[in-house]
Amino acid sequence: MKLDDHIRLWNHASIKVLDIRSYSLEAGTELPLYQLPASAFVFAYQGQAHVQLDDMGITLSRNQLVHGGRGAVLHILAEVTFEYFLVLYKAVLLLPSSSKLQEQLEREDPFKYQYSFQPPYPLPLLMKLEQMYGDWLTFDPLHSLHARTLFLQFIHELLWQLQLQGLEPVKPDLLAQVLRYMQEHYRETISLDLLAELFDCSVSYLSKLFKSRMNESPMRVLAQIRLEASVNLLLYSDISLQEVAERVGYSDAHTLSRNFKKQYGLPPARFKIQFDGDRSVPKSPAHHPKSALVADNSQCYSIKSNENYYHLSKRGGLPVKRGMKTSSVATAALVLCLTLLISACSNTTKPANSATGGNSSQAVITTNQNSGAANESSNAGNAAAATKTYIDSKGEVTIPLNPERIIDLTGSAIGNLLVLDVKPIAAAADSLKNPFHEGRLDNIINIGAEPNAEAILELDPDLIITFDYIEESQYEQLAQIAPVVRLKYGAGTPQDLLLEFGKITGKEDAAKRWIEEWNAQIAEVKPQINKVVGDKTVSILQPYAKGIYAWGDKGGRGGEILYGDLGLRAPDIIQKTLIDGEGFGGDLSLELLPEYAGDYIFTSNWGWDDGDANVVYGSNIWKSLPAVKNKQVYFIDEKGSYYNDPISLEAQLKFILESFLGTRK
Repeated sequence: MKLDDHIRLWNHASIKVLDIRSYSLEAGTELPLYQLPASAFVFAYQGQAHVQLDDMGITLSRNQLVHGGRGAVLHILAEVTFEYFLVLYKAVLLLPSSSKLQEQLEREDPFKYQYSFQPPYPLPLLMKLEQMYGDWLTFDPLHSLHARTLFLQFIHELLWQLQLQGLEPVKPDLLAQVLRYMQEHYRETISLDLLAELFDCSVSYLSKLFKSRMNESPMRVLAQIRLEASVNLLLYSDISLQEVAERVGYSDAHTLSRNFKKQYGLPPARFKIQFDGDRSVPKSPAHHPKSALVADNSQCYSIKSNENYYHLSKRGGLPVKRGMKTSSVATAALVLCLTLLISACSNTTKPANSATGGNSSQAVITTNQNSGAANESSNAGNAAAATKTYIDSKGEVTIPLNPERIIDLTGSAIGNLLVLDVKPIAAAADSLKNPFHEGRLDNIINIGAEPNAEAILELDPDLIITFDYIEESQYEQLAQIAPVVRLKYGAGTPQDLLLEFGKITGKEDAAKRWIEEWNAQIAEVKPQINKVVGDKTVSILQPYAKGIYAWGDKGGRGGEILYGDLGLRAPDIIQKTLIDGEGFGGDLSLELLPEYAGDYIFTSNWGWDDGDANVVYGSNIWKSLPAVKNKQVYFIDEKGSYYNDPISLEAQLKFILESFLGTRK
């Protein structure tokens, strides 16, 4: 990547400093294998150590630095007393970003590049790091802001010195990184989505990379690693088949047996009898079955979520095990990994990058209990964290089991969170305009009318909820910050949507209770309403700047209650076009108003533009309507009618009862 392009992307990025640490390692001690949860700089300010970053091994001496991207594996072995700074940061492009920049970032991400550097002028860099570290330790928000400012100055100084020497960063070998991760974590639950998220690439790109260089899918390679490990356990231990399965990453003995037989042609028990003690065990067949060998629903805690709890409770940094000598087990794992890489990566064809593309009724829950270095990056109080797989309108997404820092970008559905006693940390501007939510919105940050990547990044969410009409480019940016759930807009009833929010937040029981109470209330009042209204028609009409809008049983304004819950009749044209049809609402001219007007009318000004409602209400056509003459027109709240969340439905039902029955039931 050209350094000028590298600098250009830094200029358009929103930067969040996640952690700043200072460490000291005595001679012969090490930082164990640590998988970077974010992009990172390591700057040596005293001593010397051997630093391994994936396949890049260097001797890092005083005033040298190394950079690596999220997902890279870092290992440090001190040769003499070694002192260094570690700075973890996250960078995403600001929204909106040009398509050219976005494409460039997808092709070559400078925040994941690996490089080491001997600055010709190290003092300015060191001074900024020392100031940053001092500010960071104060835990004062103002000083943290200063630390972020100093980090940008540090980047400017670094890029200037790189430019001065004519150096350019090198793109890391993604395949080598993923293979190494598989070798070290095959005992754990791993999915293709996890690997793509962990190494900041799309599922399709990762699959094509494996296919082009290994002629296998990632999950097939993982299955081979697991099955080869199971061979060793079968032949050289006396543990049960269930325990073998658990040790190599399978959920049960049956799944292992089925996959083992596909791979080796024999079930494990017969294999053990035939080859017990024989070290000339047959290798995997040259041509493997194409069927999937790993359960589709296997999931794991994402590095994004690890990163969230890594720095929330306190700035604890990486626990360094002092006095730990280089492990022979770790060395053996590295040898195995390198052997696999040498045999697998001889084909160096470079593939082109590519991007990936009903709401859930189930969630698959997993718990992160890793004992490796990646888990050591978390604070002691967050040693284990659970996730679940949620199926949104676009597919599977791994989210926290009980999200705590939610940002709501739906613009209208925030009441589904509030009624479940879940308060998001921030929400879109439209979410905060509902008068029915008054008193429930305290301390929720207004994120503005459009998603702002920099502002959202600063809030450090663990989940973002939006509707599926969000632009794909915006989704891609937000997904770099936290898991994003895209709910299908307008699908099902408000009760269906509430159930989805219950599943997302772990409050499904509370959602079901609200629905039961709502249905009981509807059952009580429906006969009373039907007695008053009978077979007469009801319509919902709203003047706006260019005419009049009629509404059906979707999109708020009380339509879900009037036509759905209470089952009242609509004028034929509304029934045909908006209730039986696919439309939410339809605009009409003033001349067509009598055709859409029912015997009862619920109305208000549109409320979201500068339209003059009196153009309609003052017209002779309006005044001649039977509902107007019979004083059967009810003026709904022009702001609150827009919403159809549970809190708004309760307020709208109260108004409907007052209108029809003259009661405050």
